[in-house]
Amino acid sequence: MNNNFQPTIVEAVQALYDQNSHAKQLFDWTASLQRDAMATTINRISQVLKIPYKAAVSLAKQLDDAGCGEFIVGRRGSPSRFEWAYSRVSLGQVAAGEAEEIKEVSDPISEKDEEAWGAEGSVQPLTISSAKILLAKSLELTPDQIEIQIRA
Repeated sequence: MNNNFQPTIVEAVQALYDQNSHAKQLFDWTASLQRDAMATTINRISQVLKIPYKAAVSLAKQLDDAGCGEFIVGRRGSPSRFEWAYSRVSLGQVAAGEAEEIKEVSDPISEKDEEAWGAEGSVQPLTISSAKILLAKSLELTPDQIEIQIRA
């Protein structure tokens, strides 16, 4: 567990979960994931939760205030994002009352890979890009080593 852990974070995320429908959606989503991430873009939060961008920004600021991590405003081409201080999976489980302890981030996945994998189990159409990533992983190659031909 992170040495900076504060028991008040548990109370804060549980309060957010109980009082904010967007936070509840976010924590339910993160609790269902199998992999952590170091950061999640505001666009990704907006897309996954199907909420307006401004609502996703507001949620990221509330997560920051609760001590879950840091809201970073995008600059010079970098997107606005939320950088997790703890495991997002663990935070979701604690918020929902499924766990008592917040854990550190472990084995993080990049957001690009997460999107290609369909958010770890959600049903999404298979694209050539995501197929290449899945094949590469199963064959222990890199996606640029995979070539897919389609015959119509």
